[in-house]
Amino acid sequence: MKANQFRRVLSIIAAVAVGGCGSSTPDVADDHVAKDGRGHSGEIVRLTDEQLAEAGVIIAPLTGGTVGTHLLLPGEIGFNMDKFVHVTPRAGGIVTEVHAFTGDEVQSGQLLAVLDSPALGEAKIRYLTALRELSQAQADVERQRTISANTEALLTLLKTDPSLEALQIEAAKLRIGQDKGRLISAYAKRHAAQANYQREQSLREQNLGTQADLLSAQEAYNSGIAEYLSVFEDIDFRFSADLMQAEQGLRVAELAVSNADRRLHILGMSEEHIDAIESESDTAISRYELHAPVTGRIVMKHLSVGERITEEESVYSIADLSTVWLNVSVYAKYFQAISEGQTATVVADDRKASGRISYMSSAVSEATRTIIARIVLDNTDRRWRPGEFVTVQLETSRDEVPLAVPVEAVQIYEGQDVIFVQDEDGIEPYPVELGRRSHDLIELLKGPPVGTPIVVRNSFLIKAELGKSAASHDH
Repeated sequence: MKANQFRRVLSIIAAVAVGGCGSSTPDVADDHVAKDGRGHSGEIVRLTDEQLAEAGVIIAPLTGGTVGTHLLLPGEIGFNMDKFVHVTPRAGGIVTEVHAFTGDEVQSGQLLAVLDSPALGEAKIRYLTALRELSQAQADVERQRTISANTEALLTLLKTDPSLEALQIEAAKLRIGQDKGRLISAYAKRHAAQANYQREQSLREQNLGTQADLLSAQEAYNSGIAEYLSVFEDIDFRFSADLMQAEQGLRVAELAVSNADRRLHILGMSEEHIDAIESESDTAISRYELHAPVTGRIVMKHLSVGERITEEESVYSIADLSTVWLNVSVYAKYFQAISEGQTATVVADDRKASGRISYMSSAVSEATRTIIARIVLDNTDRRWRPGEFVTVQLETSRDEVPLAVPVEAVQIYEGQDVIFVQDEDGIEPYPVELGRRSHDLIELLKGPPVGTPIVVRNSFLIKAELGKSAASHDH
């Protein structure tokens, strides 16, 4: 309460009090009789309900409550290391551009800096080379598939023993390559040798030819058959092998592209950027862009334009400050009283927050003989700053008690702990024996019965008026 308000409240009380000796109807009365064994002389403050309300004095029935016991321990606000990211480039190079600085709030994917990276440039070149080889391998397979299909069709046709004229007409439709000429030539030689052999046979039967000519024609015919079959089998086997070889070359080329693509991903390139490599200019071939992996605030920056950076260096640190860690130092004598899940309240200046212990370290610090209890605090409003020291109130127990009053209801009067009770005569002090204390309630081991009207707010005003009355009586 502000000073002028306090004086105004006292003036209200003083206005209704008849101070000094000799007053016949005092509002602060000294009956000189102890009531109910309370240990006081029956000093009473008499105020109307309107005057109590004007003074801000609140009276409520005495009840029980939940009283917790607490420990006060030192704590330090720290970054939430589960959401603290060190940004390290995946390829070394020379810094050419810096776009983000210490203190900046960045979004996930935002451009932080640009490096000129020979390693990335070489990886891109390997990728482009692999793409060209893949394109050639695909063309080779398509060509070989066409040749294989046409060769198979020609071999099937030859098995029907067509005439040379029919063979030439059908073969003209088929693209095979040099094997077509070899097949047709061998087939034609065989047919010519066969016709010559048949002619010599006819002449010999008519005694118009010699036996030697017949044998020579027969030998030429057999040689033509052998040569044709050799060419046929060679081409029949080889066209399938050529197709298999082309398909194997395609698989090798696909694997090379896949490996080059993986390498680019390892260096931090996205699929979108990889797809755009073919259209990049030569000057961009070694451009390495460093992007923020998470949303947060840059708390450290370790690079500048012209600096050489390796892939082992952390160049940015980004912290998500929406939550922070409260690290509480717990002394050895309190180890058994604290466990994970307990409630804690942190207070610093006019700031206050609560949370539960989510983690307790298993090792004791050799230097301080303490362990760390961690609490995750919400920090969306940025109230808590990593590095600041705070006081932490840890709740060690919570119990229901039959009698409990607000902390501000208890005053020390005439050397005793008292509360102020109200009866038909007015408001008077009542000695109490205090028990456990929490941040807002105090247990009464001895006190008035449950339901007794007591002053729960601004009890110090009642104490002040009683003190004023006592002084006037002494006078």
